[in-house]
Amino acid sequence: MATITNINEKETIEEKAAEVKAPKLNIMKFLQEVKTEFLKISWPSKDQISKEFFSVILLVAFLTSIIYILDKCFEAIVNFFTGGAL
Repeated sequence: MATITNINEKETIEEKAAEVKAPKLNIMKFLQEVKTEFLKISWPSKDQISKEFFSVILLVAFLTSIIYILDKCFEAIVNFFTGGAL
């Protein structure tokens, strides 16, 4: 059973929450801020993009090769102990 003080506290909290209003959305101000932040972006050069692209491709190929080799090794070990065909 709720006490009177709990009910009064709940009503007070609800009243305070109703008093706090969300600020109006000003579209023009928002777009100006977006433009300002957009101008702060440091875009990479074409040379940097191509170097990083090829670095990622080489790293993925290298890691894929390692995983493939480990998979085949573990497959051979399992087949050896279970009598399966290689």
